[in-house]
Amino acid sequence: SEVEGRAHQTWRGSLDPRQADIQDFTPMFAPNDDQQLLIDSARRFTQKHYADDKLGQMGESPLNTALWSEMAEAGWLMLPFSEADGGLQAEGQSGLGDCVSLFEVLGEGLVVEPVLASTILAGGLIAASPESQSRSDLIAGIVSGGAPVGVALHEPRARHDIWYCEATASKSGDGWTLTGHKSLAHGAAAAETIIVLARIEGEPGSGSAGLGLFLVPADGAGVTVTPYRLRDDHWVADVKLDGATLGADALLLGPGAAAEALEKVIDKARLLLAAEGTGIMRRVCLATQAYTMDRKQFGVPLASFQVLQHRMVDMQVAFDQARSLVYEAVTHDLAGDAEAATRAARAAYRAVSEDGVEVGKQAIQLHGGMGMSEELPLGRALRRLLAIQ
Repeated sequence: SEVEGRAHQTWRGSLDPRQADIQDFTPMFAPNDDQQLLIDSARRFTQKHYADDKLGQMGESPLNTALWSEMAEAGWLMLPFSEADGGLQAEGQSGLGDCVSLFEVLGEGLVVEPVLASTILAGGLIAASPESQSRSDLIAGIVSGGAPVGVALHEPRARHDIWYCEATASKSGDGWTLTGHKSLAHGAAAAETIIVLARIEGEPGSGSAGLGLFLVPADGAGVTVTPYRLRDDHWVADVKLDGATLGADALLLGPGAAAEALEKVIDKARLLLAAEGTGIMRRVCLATQAYTMDRKQFGVPLASFQVLQHRMVDMQVAFDQARSLVYEAVTHDLAGDAEAATRAARAAYRAVSEDGVEVGKQAIQLHGGMGMSEELPLGRALRRLLAIQ
């Protein structure tokens, strides 16, 4: 079938190999040797610091600075950035394959540090801005393990529409004055600087036109940051702007450029959330298989019952399909087909959002009463999958 064909190989122009020239064949992305080393080292890190008996301590504060510093030393926080900006990617390389490899393991380990918010969302927006000393300093701070940079894009009345923006930015002398209320600001709970989406022109509901992105100090006058912990143990914050006065250099990206950069960054974040979700799916599938092999009923392992085997096969197939879509997006990105990469990324995100939650529920049910216990990571895994959804 077309789905099965895409799960193993991608053909440019046609999925039928009889109609494709051999030069047009592009093998499906798979981690290379360097990426496998990254996966192995990241897995050792999560197994050490995010072991089952330590998960209850995760998320007790907005940021574990010791773990954040270790992530920086390992080079994780510089993965998305170009070499010119102090990162690891050669000129013209997106680093998407590297990031997907890392985020799968972050999902597997149920890591709660704001890697996505600071490096992909905030870092991507900063990297898209014009060259300046502020830009260089911010990226250097991210890759070195300094305080995360937060992103305040959502609003309480927006109903998931990123372009519905009531927060306003008006010119004030040589600078800007910001007023409004942003909610669910990722990475902002531990940030010193927050990137805020505000409307420069037009009215709320008029789409992406007229929006700008501003660098706002978390401790600035007229800025109130209220951190809170989500059910998946990640931290976000509400950001209230009451006539916050900023300098002229606070404008990161103006109308037009802000919307363009946001679209690209959000598509990338969507794919990496899907990669994180597949890592979680892998973990709960393996845990369920191990448990049903060990747990006995009527003198035989639970895994010997055919009806349970069917359910575990469905879980594994859902994981394989979701991961294949993630890898397909990377394959298109490597081939330079941005439109196909975006389509595959959105399909992967939907697959994880729907099938990932179902896999999490099945894992808990197949574990029985133990699945409801916080001693096992299954409940925490399902809560994160629900948050991704």
